Amino acid sequence: MMWILTLFWGLSIGLILGLLGGGGALVSIPILLYAFHFPFREAVGASLLLVVLGALPSLLLYWRQKEVDLSAALWMGLGGSVGAFVGSQFASAIPQTFLMQLLIGLILLSVWRLYRPAPVSENINRPVNALSKNLKLLLAGLAIGVLTGLVGVGGGFLIVPALILFHGAEPRRAIATSLLIICLNAAAGTLGYWATLPWHKPIFYGLMSSTVIGSLLGFVLSRKVGSHRLKQGFGLLLLLIAILLLVKPPAS
Repeated sequence: MMWILTLFWGLSIGLILGLLGGGGALVSIPILLYAFHFPFREAVGASLLLVVLGALPSLLLYWRQKEVDLSAALWMGLGGSVGAFVGSQFASAIPQTFLMQLLIGLILLSVWRLYRPAPVSENINRPVNALSKNLKLLLAGLAIGVLTGLVGVGGGFLIVPALILFHGAEPRRAIATSLLIICLNAAAGTLGYWATLPWHKPIFYGLMSSTVIGSLLGFVLSRKVGSHRLKQGFGLLLLLIAILLLVKPPAS
């Protein structure tokens, strides 16, 4: 029974990453806390590794289609990687209650972002100072990376609008590029949690493998399902998760 649950939840995390290009961590942390009873810090570290594994297949497929903006990803990913590692080092010194409240706040912020119209950049097709643009990406990546390291979110719901507003990226290209940044951020955060990763739990390996499969399925389905309906459904799911975390906080 446990392996069926493991397969189901791993596929679900991967599907979300493959369909939407982000958001997997916002679901994976509650799953690890409630379905598998991981301690909070262990759940954050495990979630980050699942995000890397779930984002990689879609990233490689976008890369083959030449839709990833490597320059933007490296600037934002540099800031994000540093921020994620720093955040992971400070997380143990911050009360779990505060981190849980921060996670709930980020989930609600992502719900708001999902139901808002997509941002439109004035930078598209207009010359922009490269140094200023790259500095904005670096600083935005640093801030998002700190949140990644603290509570284990990949930050895709923040990275995509940042790429559109600061870099002038078109939405689809922003999603593709965000996957590389998410991988860099989550990988750096994973290193910070490496000692607490649940390598001793067999279900962790099942979650990792099923997340990869789910991501590939999600990428294929994303070409056939309307993104607007997907975002609305995902927003409702996140709202229910936030309510669950508020009403019934997981055990410490």
